[in-house]
Amino acid sequence: MSTMTKPHAGPGSLDQAMLQGIPFFAGLGRDELADILQAGHTHRLPKDTVLFEQGDAARSLHLVLQGRVKVVQTAADGQQMVLRFVGPNELAGVLALLGPGQTYPATVAAVLDCVLLSWNPAALEVLLRRFPQVALNAMRALSGRTQEAHDRLREASAERVERRLALALLRLIRQAGVKEVDGSITIDFPLARQDLAEMAGTTLHTASRILSGWEHAGILTGGRMRVGVRDPHALVRITES
Repeated sequence: MSTMTKPHAGPGSLDQAMLQGIPFFAGLGRDELADILQAGHTHRLPKDTVLFEQGDAARSLHLVLQGRVKVVQTAADGQQMVLRFVGPNELAGVLALLGPGQTYPATVAAVLDCVLLSWNPAALEVLLRRFPQVALNAMRALSGRTQEAHDRLREASAERVERRLALALLRLIRQAGVKEVDGSITIDFPLARQDLAEMAGTTLHTASRILSGWEHAGILTGGRMRVGVRDPHALVRITES
């Protein structure tokens, strides 16, 4: 994967009204929001480009404005797990909010062409000091990610593979589900079976067997790098069984 990013339009071109609906900016006035935008910089991250690697110093915070990135953690034995996909109005690199000495726990790479708004270490230090609301919002973001990580660990250690796959698909529906005219729901970005296997902490063979069974049962529709859900209620029933 490439690691180059391309410049984009400056922060002043962003729609402040749009940013006011993002949790990270909650409770901020227009003047505060303008200062925070000015402190950041926008740039493009092409598809398949790495934003940062697992183990890199956590120096910058990134807000996805367009596109979607994948967060992948590699264990000591080389096994990879897709922790989550981060889409528009969501943050990547939240550990940078804790200050120097932190490292990114996972690799983040673009699965679509992206536009990001990023803050470097100096900008983050000033923002957290000048705007207490930003610090509060940052702690909420960190708390949410920590709880999500705990939930995933509990699933991986205690749940059946079928339930883990169903939970992964339901998370993706909430994040990126688009309702089609026939009532089915399509995940709006390219998604391989390998990604779903890594989200569920299982092998590609096992995930493919289960997903094929769900396709034959009419729960899912398949396609190259595309996943559609015909019967989300069936997935809910699987998580409850």
